[in-house]
Amino acid sequence: MKITWIFLILAIVCALFSDKIDAAFKADQKLKRIILIFSGGILLVCVIAVIARNLT
Repeated sequence: MKITWIFLILAIVCALFSDKIDAAFKADQKLKRIILIFSGGILLVCVIAVIARNLT
């Protein structure tokens, strides 16, 4: 399993559980936004890497 897929899975899991993570740290939705932004960025970078790898 390539490292790109591991990052994709981790980003999706973090995004799915961002509410529970935010509640555990009592961050008033601030941490949830940060987690979702980073997860979206990781997803975007990994998708671009997968597409670029398949084009070559």
